[in-house]
Amino acid sequence: MSKPDEIPALSYILEPALVASLLTAGCLLNRRRPADIVQAHAVLRDDPPPAGDNGWNWHEMKFFMWTIKVPGNERFRMKLFSRFLGMFPFLMEVWYWLLTYWIYQIARAIQALTMGADFRSLAETHARQIITIERFFRIDIELGLQHFVMKREWLLIFFNKTYAMVHIPATIAFMAYSYRYFNPLIFQSTRRTLVLCNCLAFIVFSSWPCMPPRLLPYEEFGYVDTLHTGKAASSELQNCGPFQNQLAAFPSLHFGYSFVIGLSLFIYSPHRLIRAISLFYPLLILLVIMATANHYILDAVGGFFVTIFAQRLNRLLLNLRPIEEWFFWVLRIERPMDKVQFQSVIESDKINSPTHREMSQPLMGNHV
Repeated sequence: MSKPDEIPALSYILEPALVASLLTAGCLLNRRRPADIVQAHAVLRDDPPPAGDNGWNWHEMKFFMWTIKVPGNERFRMKLFSRFLGMFPFLMEVWYWLLTYWIYQIARAIQALTMGADFRSLAETHARQIITIERFFRIDIELGLQHFVMKREWLLIFFNKTYAMVHIPATIAFMAYSYRYFNPLIFQSTRRTLVLCNCLAFIVFSSWPCMPPRLLPYEEFGYVDTLHTGKAASSELQNCGPFQNQLAAFPSLHFGYSFVIGLSLFIYSPHRLIRAISLFYPLLILLVIMATANHYILDAVGGFFVTIFAQRLNRLLLNLRPIEEWFFWVLRIERPMDKVQFQSVIESDKINSPTHREMSQPLMGNHV
């Protein structure tokens, strides 16, 4: 593993700065004008409770098989942070992403600290099983690809940096772009799919641990851990230390996320250039995860099926909406108007013709 002094000093600054810059850009790109916010509330006649009212303003929401009451948070509309959040609703997506990311990472860290020697032995057994299956079907291309890449230093550095630095920034950039340009219902479905991918992947690698190629015995298999060479080392990977579960090769979330991102952009992006290059992203990630010996090709297959399953089940997450409403009530903050509802109100109010009003989409809510 690389020593700290082998890592370029700027990596400790540039990598976090890139993430922060993308999150900030997403907030600015998707900001709402105060006039539009006032207009949307006026059209809906969504007024805060009158003075002296206790402000609970109960309404019913589905929580799995039950219908429960949750309090409205309209009374907090004029508070400073409520107004700020209303102007920059993408902060909600930042919150969703950070919550998902840290729950996932903490769960992996706990598992990494509590696993025993038997867990590692089981992970190696599963890795050997994957290699046996790949050899049977003659798709064990990982080692040959790695040898090809390692003979070309510039390509090795590019692949290492791509693995270490692209996954999180690309996901954030995709979220900011899709929030801005996708149909709101499509965006919400895609975001829920990505969230559920983490949950399903954690269940799989907790019950079926798998050792990545780079951790298999070199004398027997010949895989090299390319990510920890001095030139290509990443501060992100260096700082994971013992709090990273390295026995979670199957399924590959790197590929699963890239597949969702690439396919979504190809189908839903309004920009021709982005549609043209979108499918190269999952292909690049597939090559990167194999060339760096972090995943087998069957890990990518597993990641593919996890995303398909997550897409089919993503509406389950809507059942968590009451928890979110209570959370905002406790914080005394009004939750920003849902983008589906906000966009429908703004667009329909700009159309004066009764004919056009009849053709406008209905208001829709209760979407996480």
